Amino acid sequence: MKLKLLVLFVMFVSVGFSQQLTSVIKGSVIDKTSQATLIGVNIVLVGSESLIGTTSDINGEFRLENVPTGRHTVRVSYLGYETREIPNLLVLSAKDLNVSIALSEKFNQLGEFVVRGEADKRENINKMNTVSSRTLSIDEATRFSGSLQDPARMSQNYAGVSGSSDDRNDVIIRGNSPTGVLWRLEGVDIPSPNHFSTIGTTGGPISMLNVNNLKNSEFMTSAWSAEYGNALSGVFDLQLREGNNDSYEHLFQVGVNGFELGSEGPFKKRGRASYMFNYRYSTLGIFQQIGVDLGTGSSIPEYQDITFKVNLPTKKMGTFSVFGIGGISFIDYELDTSNTNLFADENQEAQFRSQTGVLGVTHKYFFNSTLFSKLSIVATGTRSAGDLDSTGFERTKVSKVAVFDRVLSNYVVHFKLNKKINVRNNWNAGVIWRINTLDFVDSNKRQNEFIETLRFQGEASLGQAYFTWRHHFNEKLTANIGVQGQYFNLSKSTSLEPRLGLRYELNNKNKFTYGFGMHSQTQPISVYFVKDLENSGSSTPNKSLDFSRSIHNVIGYERNIGLNTRLKLETYFQYIYNVPVDTASNSFSMLNEGADFTLPNKTGLVNEGTGMNYGIEITFEKFLSKGYYFLVTTSIFDSKFKGSDGVERNTAFNNQYVFNALAGKEFELKKNVTLTFDGRMTYAGGKPFTPIDLDASNAQLSEVRDWNIAFSERYQGYFRLDFKVGMRWNQKNISHEFMLDIQNITNQKNIFIQGYQASSDQIKTNYQRGFFPVALYKLYF
Repeated sequence: MKLKLLVLFVMFVSVGFSQQLTSVIKGSVIDKTSQATLIGVNIVLVGSESLIGTTSDINGEFRLENVPTGRHTVRVSYLGYETREIPNLLVLSAKDLNVSIALSEKFNQLGEFVVRGEADKRENINKMNTVSSRTLSIDEATRFSGSLQDPARMSQNYAGVSGSSDDRNDVIIRGNSPTGVLWRLEGVDIPSPNHFSTIGTTGGPISMLNVNNLKNSEFMTSAWSAEYGNALSGVFDLQLREGNNDSYEHLFQVGVNGFELGSEGPFKKRGRASYMFNYRYSTLGIFQQIGVDLGTGSSIPEYQDITFKVNLPTKKMGTFSVFGIGGISFIDYELDTSNTNLFADENQEAQFRSQTGVLGVTHKYFFNSTLFSKLSIVATGTRSAGDLDSTGFERTKVSKVAVFDRVLSNYVVHFKLNKKINVRNNWNAGVIWRINTLDFVDSNKRQNEFIETLRFQGEASLGQAYFTWRHHFNEKLTANIGVQGQYFNLSKSTSLEPRLGLRYELNNKNKFTYGFGMHSQTQPISVYFVKDLENSGSSTPNKSLDFSRSIHNVIGYERNIGLNTRLKLETYFQYIYNVPVDTASNSFSMLNEGADFTLPNKTGLVNEGTGMNYGIEITFEKFLSKGYYFLVTTSIFDSKFKGSDGVERNTAFNNQYVFNALAGKEFELKKNVTLTFDGRMTYAGGKPFTPIDLDASNAQLSEVRDWNIAFSERYQGYFRLDFKVGMRWNQKNISHEFMLDIQNITNQKNIFIQGYQASSDQIKTNYQRGFFPVALYKLYF
């Protein structure tokens, strides 16, 4: 009997390995500038044994049937437009592949030019961006080792970008604070999309964004177009994908990030409307039980989140969509005398909980084939709450010393018009109005009674308007010109920000770019409402703070080496001014805040600080072809600031250099089985820090840092090596993916932070995560 069962199992597996499985490539084709659908476009599968091709229908949609599983190239051609080839489309047996294709109209109708290679990554999704922009490829997000399928961590592989630590996904761009990053989803600004995030920060330990629900998006690091405002260092412009409107598909996934269940499909057969949702629940407790070091000691982070999108096209009224993301998280930090909890203290216990939600409606309407509008109405809500208990130095009795509860609600309306005048000219314009509703209460224990250090209930509004114009002087020279204006009602602050981008294509291999932009940003919202307890007791003098402002200049050169390899260089200079600093003469500056869970609780700030960042970045990249890829990035930079004392110092984020090297290879073992190997190495300069005054700390039995020599010392350099092995296995109507991503495979001891330990009167060093295996299994059915 056992022998029969074994024979049946072998036969089952053999059939699954040898049978030629097929699936579907479907999608839509649009004009890249006007975004109008194109009818009658020819779409052909390249290299297939028998001809597999089709044309787009009246809605611009197409469907290629009976496509063998594996990676393929699709050729797209249309009269009057540049022919395009899209390589490395990954076809799975249990999931239709949905592809959005944008074609560019030709200048010379007589010429024939084929856009080959992974053009989506060479060219910006938003054509109004000229420099320092990169496509966030979902294929790369799942492929890159060490990224945890997190868009923020994935971006840290790119030139000019680094992270604050292994345990948070803060994005540090060209030496700027992560508070300068703007997150945008479906065209609307959103709060930090991370679990355990606090109001005003932009990063966190675990992302709520799920790459299973995103489509290719855009990441910008400098001199972005006038469409984006209220940011100083970078922009994530993310898009949720639509669900399959032809058939039902489901997902089950389990790994360190959690248990996940997903589903998508049509509301009715032969309809165009669809839904997509995904739910995730934390599994970190399980992994901690089997000995995986999470960096939280005995504390177990708990979280869950959901993402959804409903797409509702109509015949005459345009396309409506409803989307949302939401997440809740909780952790209880216990007393910790070891070095295994990076966030706890030997004399304190803490409880922290956070909730974040985004709910939006969009409407896209085409007046004709050259003009469309998009209206987005979104409500977001964030709550950060917790309390802090202290045992004191003797650690004999636990008493509550601090409580906070902060709620921030945002209501945002964004209306945009996009007009294609002709092949040489197009423009877009829009207005954004955001209303912030706040309810903040912070209390600290002083002399055996709790005193409110922050309380505010009210509103603050930010208005924005922008206009951008793109003009092709000829086939070689293109200009993007724009302006954004902002008004912040709380401080009556205004800004007018011109933007300019120039691109000169010497030939098909060489391109030069230049970008200029003035950018401004409000302060983290909680900073405006800190009470002045020392003087007036209830006043909030920070409410008059102006925008922080920055001027960006970028010069770039790009050379294409063959069809799939490129070399890219950029050099930049950023001057930052109007930065909040202290009225007293010292080293404090808002440029050094935002890479942890707290923001400064200071009053009496004035917009008199400055800073500057300058550097050079090199990217050498081979896109996936012939089964392998590599990406090498080098960033050399300097980041300085001046506080109210006028002394120039390193910023907290001035690592000075970052080097990344990634590579991967795919091997097709059988017809339906693929083995993948991916590796990543990161080497970066040490993080600047302010030294601890040990004598003063011993006298006060609490940490005292010498801010007169702020950020004058450095931790040792950062090094990490990751390696990932994976397997894809297609069966009829079922696809499996297995992955083991071993992070910090050498168990390198990278310093997280040094702090004062009162029990030993010594400086304690906490190290970042060591050897960290990440396993994942994904099932499509």
